[in-house]
Amino acid sequence: MSSTKSADMHRHRIMKRQSRWLAPLLCCLSFIFYFIALPNPVSAHASLTESVPAANAELDQAPSSVILTFNERLEDGIYYVRVLDSSKKQVTSNKAQLNANRTAVELQLPKLGQGSYLVTYHVISADGHPVEGTYLFAVGQSLTNQPGDALASMEHMHSHGLSTQLGFMEILQYISRIVYYALMLAFTGWILWLRFGGSRSEAVSALLQDWGTQLQRGYLLAFLFFMFTHIFALIGDGGPDAFAVIFTKTAIGYIWMASLVISLLGFVLLHRRFWLDLVWVALIWLTKGLNGHAAAFQPLKQTLLLDIIHLAAAALWVGGLLMLLVLWRRNKEEGLRFFQRFSSAALASILLLTASGILSVLIFLPDIEYVVETQWGKLLLAKCALVLLVVCTAALLRWVFRKREEGKAAILLKVDAVLALLIVFIVGVFTYLTPLPSNEPLNWHVMGEKIHMTAQITPNVPGVNEFTVKVWLPESLGKPKQMILKLHDANAKDIAPIEVPLQYTEDVSVEDSFGGLKKHTYKAKGAYLPYPGYWDIEVRVMDSNDDETVYDKQIRLF
Repeated sequence: MSSTKSADMHRHRIMKRQSRWLAPLLCCLSFIFYFIALPNPVSAHASLTESVPAANAELDQAPSSVILTFNERLEDGIYYVRVLDSSKKQVTSNKAQLNANRTAVELQLPKLGQGSYLVTYHVISADGHPVEGTYLFAVGQSLTNQPGDALASMEHMHSHGLSTQLGFMEILQYISRIVYYALMLAFTGWILWLRFGGSRSEAVSALLQDWGTQLQRGYLLAFLFFMFTHIFALIGDGGPDAFAVIFTKTAIGYIWMASLVISLLGFVLLHRRFWLDLVWVALIWLTKGLNGHAAAFQPLKQTLLLDIIHLAAAALWVGGLLMLLVLWRRNKEEGLRFFQRFSSAALASILLLTASGILSVLIFLPDIEYVVETQWGKLLLAKCALVLLVVCTAALLRWVFRKREEGKAAILLKVDAVLALLIVFIVGVFTYLTPLPSNEPLNWHVMGEKIHMTAQITPNVPGVNEFTVKVWLPESLGKPKQMILKLHDANAKDIAPIEVPLQYTEDVSVEDSFGGLKKHTYKAKGAYLPYPGYWDIEVRVMDSNDDETVYDKQIRLF
């Protein structure tokens, strides 16, 4: 007996030492996910698919307007496009206009003179996320050969518009999203388990009701904090009038107000009727779904239904796990009884989470390979790995509870809680990232001893693009004898390459030669990149001496 007792004490000391590592482990893993997973603040859901004039365009004639086209519908009310000259002055006070299908904004311009111009824009995507960006174009001159002061000024504004550093407000936004999401799941799940958790003593019921009240208050405060940290990002530089516009003319404003009203009504309606509790919880999930990915993808009914199922399963798991921890700490017998109910429900929740998640990913992504192309996809894979750990932990918990080994059960419960927090952390971040990878304009430059080459494709998306190839040759050689641009589907070698019909274009740059080399520009426009995939680009330049230089590059279109 003494040896058995000694062994039990030894195991208890080991478990106690192991449990001390749980908090540091959670902190370390959280910091790892923070530095690896947090996106740049320019990440957004809607993305710019075409701009007229294009980014970095060097135009012979001044454009009559700026037209920006996006890959999804935009919110009406809060949007603007501004064009600034090299003196940082707006060239027009005109307001941008949204087109009929709400996928493009257009700003009419006055007659622009020679110079460089900066375009900056701010819109809100259909799922309620601000999208902004900045780019340059030039009229009658080159962007790379400007007077020093003007170029420095424009580059300063350009870098400011595309800053990728996380500021204090962006950090607060991520914190508010994670806290809001965690408390929303915990509280709605708690409400359900109060109804389905079985009979309890009066003391335990009072304890759980008190915890529910605190969770409800915490959820409301988290939602208000979430609204506060995001409203300024939605408004941008819209000014004081934009505050009213957000809540009177935008869908995201309506959703926020509806969520706030429903949250406040919870203090009056909850715990009175069974069906009222279910309706209230479902409305909270619905408003959350309308403020996320589900609102931006079609078919809308299916995406919303899948999102609500996903939230319901997550809430049952998170809320039930929290209740189990509370009961286990208060009374292990109460915790054991609740675990028998929670265990089966948790397994069903994980299965529902997996099934609804897979179906949602299949809707969001036109190609499953895209899951490794974005931060959203990488975080999704990390979440899946953590879910597998949760399944393994749950299996061990069932075995330990049957053995009634309380020390091991306590450790496993803490491990499960750590995994739950990490999953909520990831979801709180990647819920606000776009699942779709974005295409960027191609700017490919190769320096050589006797020849330089630059190839540009704008906007570099499947469909119509502008193609520009510039070569610098020794002035003594004159124009290239031949210039060829070919595009080849890298995964369809049996299909012959597409030749882009380049045409020589007079260059309007202030300087079109340097170091004894003269620039020659060729352009084309058309749908020579007809579909997504990997494309091999081949540029062949033959000079007047019949010497040929060949350039090769592979790109990926989404």
